[in-house]
Amino acid sequence: MDGDTVTATHIVNATTPIRAAREATERDVTLRTTEPIWIRVADEKRGHIFEYSFSL
Repeated sequence: MDGDTVTATHIVNATTPIRAAREATERDVTLRTTEPIWIRVADEKRGHIFEYSFSL
């Protein structure tokens, strides 16, 4: 995500949302605070949304 704009999509089967973010981006991630570039993970089974950013 770039702000509220979707820049890429992936379908990933993972045991946790953070693992899905890492697998989709092939990078280390952390919980998002106010970063403008971020990763949104949707848990389709439970209907939850998770927000991560790239680790520095």
